[in-house]
Amino acid sequence: MACLDEATFTELLLGELPRARAAEVDAHLDACPSCRRMVAEALRANTPVPSQATPAEPAPMATPDRPGHPPAGEPLLERGTAVGRYLVLEKLAAGGMGVVYAAYDPELDRRVALKLLRASALGLDAEEGRQHLLREAQAMARVSHPHVVPVYDVGTFGEQIFLAMELVEAQTLRQWMKAAPRTWRQVLALFLDAGRGLAAAHAAGVVHGDFKPENLLVGSDGRIRITDFGLAHTAASATDATPITGGTPAYMAPEQLTPGAQADVRSDQFAFCVTLYEALYGERPFAGSSVREISAELLAGRVLPAPRGSHVPAWLRRVVLRGMAVSPTERYPTLEALLAALRDDPGIRTKRRLRLAGGLGLLLGAVGVTHGVHTRNARQCGDTAHAFDGVWDDSTRQRIQAAFLATGRPFAADAWPRVRQALDAYTTTWAAERTAACEATRVRREQSEEVLAQRLRCLDGRLAELAALSRIFTEADAEVVEQAPRAAKGLAPVATCADATSLAQGPLPTDPAARERAEELHRTLVQARVLKAAGKYKQGVARMEPAAAAAKDSGDRHGTAEAFLLLGELRQKAGDWTGAESALFEALRAAEAGRNDEAAARAWILLVRVTGEQLERYDLAQRWRERAEAAIERLGGNEVLRAQLLTYSATTLYAEGRYAEAAEQQEAALVRLEKAFGPDSLEAADVRQDLGSARLAQGRADEGLSHLTRAVELRRAALGEEHPDVARARLALGEAHWQQGDYTETEQLSRGALESLERSLGPEHPSVGDALNLLALALQSQKRLDEALLLYERALRIVEKTEGPESTGAAALEHNLAAVLSQQGRLDEAVVRFQQVLARKEKKLGPDHPQLVPVLRFLGNTLRKQKRYGEALVHLERAVTIQVSQPDDVLSGWTGVHLDLGRALLEAERPRDALVPLEKALAGWERAQPTPVERANTRLLLARALWDARSDRTRALRLAHEARTVALGAGDAGARVLDAVDAWLAGKSATAPAQEPTPR
Repeated sequence: MACLDEATFTELLLGELPRARAAEVDAHLDACPSCRRMVAEALRANTPVPSQATPAEPAPMATPDRPGHPPAGEPLLERGTAVGRYLVLEKLAAGGMGVVYAAYDPELDRRVALKLLRASALGLDAEEGRQHLLREAQAMARVSHPHVVPVYDVGTFGEQIFLAMELVEAQTLRQWMKAAPRTWRQVLALFLDAGRGLAAAHAAGVVHGDFKPENLLVGSDGRIRITDFGLAHTAASATDATPITGGTPAYMAPEQLTPGAQADVRSDQFAFCVTLYEALYGERPFAGSSVREISAELLAGRVLPAPRGSHVPAWLRRVVLRGMAVSPTERYPTLEALLAALRDDPGIRTKRRLRLAGGLGLLLGAVGVTHGVHTRNARQCGDTAHAFDGVWDDSTRQRIQAAFLATGRPFAADAWPRVRQALDAYTTTWAAERTAACEATRVRREQSEEVLAQRLRCLDGRLAELAALSRIFTEADAEVVEQAPRAAKGLAPVATCADATSLAQGPLPTDPAARERAEELHRTLVQARVLKAAGKYKQGVARMEPAAAAAKDSGDRHGTAEAFLLLGELRQKAGDWTGAESALFEALRAAEAGRNDEAAARAWILLVRVTGEQLERYDLAQRWRERAEAAIERLGGNEVLRAQLLTYSATTLYAEGRYAEAAEQQEAALVRLEKAFGPDSLEAADVRQDLGSARLAQGRADEGLSHLTRAVELRRAALGEEHPDVARARLALGEAHWQQGDYTETEQLSRGALESLERSLGPEHPSVGDALNLLALALQSQKRLDEALLLYERALRIVEKTEGPESTGAAALEHNLAAVLSQQGRLDEAVVRFQQVLARKEKKLGPDHPQLVPVLRFLGNTLRKQKRYGEALVHLERAVTIQVSQPDDVLSGWTGVHLDLGRALLEAERPRDALVPLEKALAGWERAQPTPVERANTRLLLARALWDARSDRTRALRLAHEARTVALGAGDAGARVLDAVDAWLAGKSATAPAQEPTPR
C-alpha cells in the first residue's frame, strides 16, 4: 500500500473509512513513520488535513509478519554485498524507515539482523537526518539488557545508517496474544520483563518513542525483547524544541498530541501501559472509530470500562490507569516505580502470610496482625516526605536561588534552573531507591536486614553529600555558581547503592572506636568531595590533609586509600602537582595493601596526568599508564575509567607534540564517554574540545572545526549562553577559524568571548588573558598591528600576575609580542625577544621539542628580514630537522618550515638550493588544507626559484600565472600576493634558454 493520499487521510481522521480499508490503513501506519508523523502533527495542530497530505516519496507498507518492498529508488542489496564488515544474506522485511536483512558477521562467525535506515523518513534533509539517525543509533547501542534486542554495531552505508543487531527467531507480541488465550498473570510476567528492558534504555538516556505490540518480540525461548528503536530519541534530544511526534497515534501520550508540550520517558510509560492494557483486556483503552475520536478520548482521559467477564484484578487496573494519566506528573515518577507497583500483587502477599501461619486457629489471628505489620511497614518504607527537610525543600531552594543571583554574574540566572532540575531528579531517584531498599526487606522479604543496612548506609552517604552541596550553594560565590551545574550533575550516583559489589567495598569495622573513626572520615570525605566539585580546591586540601594523616595512623587501609586519593585529586586541581604525586603514591600503597582495586586504578590514572601533562616526565607517564591499564583490567574493564585514562594519556601525548596519537586516544575516549553519559553530555563536550585542538595541531582544520563547533553547542545547551565554559569553547573554535585563515570570524568569536569572560569573571582572570591573546592574533593577521600589540601587552600582564613570568603562558605571549615587533619593522627588538623565548623553552623542554619550531621559524624569518642569512638559515634548518621527525609531518607544520627555508635560500641568492624545500612545500599543500594566500605564495616562490636557477622557466611562468589566479580568487586577502606576482611577471618572457649555467 502506498502512503496516504488526501482523501484517505481525511477519511481516516473523520472515521469514515470502511472497516476493511481501515484495517489496511492501520497496518500501514504501523510500518510507515512518515504517515504516522503526518497524522500526529495534524492532531497536534487540530487540523483536518495537513498542507501537504502526500509525502514527496511514498514509502511502502511493511509489517513484521508481512515483509514489504524497499523504499522507492533504493534497490534491494544483493546477496554478498558488504555493509561495513557484514555480508548480506537475504531480505527479512522492509518499511518506511528502511530495510532489514539477514547478514553474516565473518569476524565473529554469526548471523545478525542488519537494519538500514533512511534519513528521509524523518522529514529532515539528508545530512541532518543522517547525523540524527547516527546519534540515536549510537545511543541505542549503549543499551545492554536481556530484554532489549542488542545493537552490536552502528555505522554508515552511503547515505544510510546501518545497525547490526541480534537476529531473533520470534513473533510479535500481537501475534503472541492471538496465538492462544493468555491469563493476566502470563501477560503481567511478560510485561515486567519488557519493562526492565525499557527501564534499562531510560537509564542509558534513551527514549523509545514508539512502544507498541509490533515492537515487542516474543522469542521461541519465551523471552520478550524490545526492538525497533528506529524512532528512539536520546533523553536530551527529547527535551529539545522539536517535539517527538513519530509514535503510533493509538499509543501516543497526550503530551505528544498537545502543541507546545514535551515528551520524555513518561511518554514511554504511557505507551507501555496502553500496550499492557490491550494485552490484558484484548482491546485498546480508548474508544473511537477514527484517529481523531480516539485522540479526543485519550486527551480527556476517558478509559473504557473493563469488559464483562474480565479476570484482571482491580489493583492491577488501578496501576495501569495511573500509568495512563493524562498529566505526566500524575503518572509514576519513573518506570522503575511503575514496575514496583506492578510487582506488588496483594494476592501474593496474602499467600505468603498464609504459608507462615501454622494452622487455622493461628491463621485467623495472624492474618490481622500480619496485615497490620505489612501495611505499617509498607507505609513506613514509603515515608520519605521529610528526608529532604533543610536539604532540598522550598526554603532551601529559595535561599540557593537568592545566593546565586546575588553574585551578580550573568551566568547565575542560567545556572539556577539547571541545578534545580538536576537536584530534583536526584532527590526523586533517592526517594525511590530508599523505598525499594526498605520494601525488599520489610515488605517482600527478599533481602536480609544486613543488606538493607548496607543500602541505607550508602543512601545516607548520598544524602549527606547532597546536604553538603546544598549548604555550599546557599552561600555561593561566583566561583561556586560557575561550577554549580557540573557539581549538581556530578553527585555520586544513587544506583550504586543497590549494587552488591559496591556495597561490599569498605565495610565498617566492628570495634566501636574504629567504627567511629571510619564514620568521621566518611563525613570528611563527603565534605571534601563537595568542595572539590564546587571549585574550592584549597579549602578541600586543608580539610583532607589532617584527615588523610589520621587515617594512615589508624591503620585503616581502605580509608587511607580513599583519603589520599581525594587529597591527590584536590592538590592536582589546586596546581600543587608535586604534592599531588606524593599523595597518590600514598593512596596506592594503602589501596594495594588493602586490595582496593578501584582506588588503585583511579590513583594510577591521575598519576598519568600529573607526571605527564603537568610535571612533563613523559617516560614515567607511559609507565604509569601501563599500570593503570592493568588495574582497570582487574576491575573487569570499567569503561568510564578507561575513558578517563585515554583522556589523560591524550593530554600527555599532546604536550609531547604527538598530536596524531593524542587524537586517536581522544577518539577512543569519546566513544566510551558518549556511551556512558550520552552524546550530548558535558563529558562528551570536554573531549570534543580537546580532540578538536589536537586535529588543529595536526593541520586538519576541518575536523578540528567540526569537533569544536559541536563542543560549543553542547556546552551552550548544558550550561547556558553566558557560562564561562561556553566562552572558552568559543575561543577554541576561534583558533580553528584562524588556522583556516578566516581572521574576521576569529575576531568576532574572540571579541564575543572576551566580553563574556570580562562580564562573568572580571578583567584580570586568566581566561580573559586567553581571549585577549586570540583577539590580538586575529588583529595581527589583519595587519592591525598597533591594536594587537596593546592587547598582547595587557594579556602578558595578566599571565605574569596569575602564572608567573617564567610560565609557559608568559613565553607564548612574549613570542607573539616579538612577532608583532617584527612585522612593525622593529627587528632588533623582535630578535632579542625571540632569543629570550627560545632560551626559556630550550631550558624547559630540551633542544628537540616540537614546541621550539614556531620560535625557530619566527626568529629565522626575522633574521632573514635583516638579511642576516647565515644566522637565519641555522635556525630554519633546525626547525626543519625537528619538524620532519614528528609523526604528523605533512599535515602539521612540515609544509610551512620547508616554505620558510626555501624563501630564505632564495633571498640569499641560492635559488637551486631553494628548489628542494619549495618543491616539498608545494607537494605538502596538496595533502594539507592551505589558505588561498599560502597556495599562491608557494607557487610564486617556486616560480622565482625555477627562473633564477634557469631550470624550467616555462614551468616557472605557469606557476606564476596559477599563483595569480589563486590570489585573485582570495579577494582582499590575496591583494598583496597579487601585486607581487604582477611585479615579478612584468617583462618576463615565456621563452628562455633551456640550459644555462645555474648560480647557487
